[in-house]
Amino acid sequence: MEELRKRIDNIDELLSELFFERMSVIKQIADFKSKNNIAIENLSREKEIIKRLNKDKIYLKDLFPKFMTNLFEISKVYQELLIKEEEK
Repeated sequence: MEELRKRIDNIDELLSELFFERMSVIKQIADFKSKNNIAIENLSREKEIIKRLNKDKIYLKDLFPKFMTNLFEISKVYQELLIKEEEK
C-alpha cells in the first residue's frame, strides 16, 4: 500500500505542475479573448478535445469526460475572473 501511495503522490505532483502550467496558458487565452471580444465558452472545442483524448480508453470512457469537463469549467471560471479584473 505504501508503494501505491507513493506512486499516487508522484502522479498528483505531476498533475499539480500541469494544472498550473495550463492555467498560465489559460491566462494568455483570456487576454486574447478579452481583446478580441471572443466568448469564453466554446463547447464544440471541448467536445473535440474529449473525443480526441478519450477514444481508446474504453474502461474509463464515462469518467474521463467528467474529469475534462471539470477542468474546462475551472478554466472558464479563471478566464472570467481574469477578464473582470482586467475591466476594472
